[in-house]
Amino acid sequence: MKILVIRRDNIGDLVCATPLFHALRSRYPDAHIAALVNSYNAGVLTGNPALDAVHAYTKLKHRAPGESWLGNLRAQFRLHAALRAQAYDYAILAKSGFDRHGLALARRIRPRQIVGFASPEELGAKAITLPVAPAAYAELHETEVMMKLAAALDVHALPGPLRVFPDPARVARWRDRFPALGRRERRWVALHISAREPGRVWPTEKWVSLLRNLNCNVVLLWAPGAADNPRHPGDDARAAAIATGAGPGVTLVPAKTESLEDLIAVLSLCSAFIGADGGALHVAAGLGLPMVALFENIEYKKRHWHPWQVPYEMVTPQARQIADIPVADVAAAWVRLAARLP
Repeated sequence: MKILVIRRDNIGDLVCATPLFHALRSRYPDAHIAALVNSYNAGVLTGNPALDAVHAYTKLKHRAPGESWLGNLRAQFRLHAALRAQAYDYAILAKSGFDRHGLALARRIRPRQIVGFASPEELGAKAITLPVAPAAYAELHETEVMMKLAAALDVHALPGPLRVFPDPARVARWRDRFPALGRRERRWVALHISAREPGRVWPTEKWVSLLRNLNCNVVLLWAPGAADNPRHPGDDARAAAIATGAGPGVTLVPAKTESLEDLIAVLSLCSAFIGADGGALHVAAGLGLPMVALFENIEYKKRHWHPWQVPYEMVTPQARQIADIPVADVAAAWVRLAARLP
């Protein structure tokens, strides 16, 4: 049996699909199981033992400087042809809801069966040969929704933990660069300050104030680059301001991770995580890190995207945006979480 799972969106979304890969492998140990993802999120699956192959393409908006859109499209068509030649039995559209773009990819690859959420009113939904009735997304976690798709292949297990696997060579390089990281006698807490959506950004001055009140060793993490980068806005300036503002009394390691694989490697050397809802938070959960999670005050998001199967404290504002969360609330959540840790 050949199974291709298509998940073409963001980092956290792909991390939340990793229990699906594990469930498929447990049910079909001899199957060829592959994933079709994009260059932005592919690092999530590095070293994942449930997969035989990971195929990645570059979205037009993510192409490198100097790379033409025509060359990018040609590379995509070559990938489609190579996957079509492999004659997949099943393509699973691993997205909560009807995935029009994923379906277009699947149709180019021409698997024998296409599994996906489908509603009769969706244009093109009839191309999904094994349709799954839309789930009550707002009441379920993303991992639970993914397992609704697995049921179409006679996989009925409960979703397990998120799974991310750090590259040992990268871990060794980061440990050589910062020898104190990873020592069992010292607890290092990862503070990830970046967020893709403006409503999830916690202000610089609040991070500085929190650092001065944590009373622990801190690894500072952020999305690298300049804030005005049109493709991947970064937080180099904010990270520098936070590191400077923390003062000499804080034990802090600024770790500029230039790739998703490096972020995973550094997080694997930490003992806990503090950050806003987003890709890094779910990566940390995939490494089993307990965490303080800053969430917008939106009930659907708190239910659907909360940290999965790790100890956590969730902090939300009285209003809507994460920027409104008081420093005292985050500090108190850390004290509660730390009391639960070994």
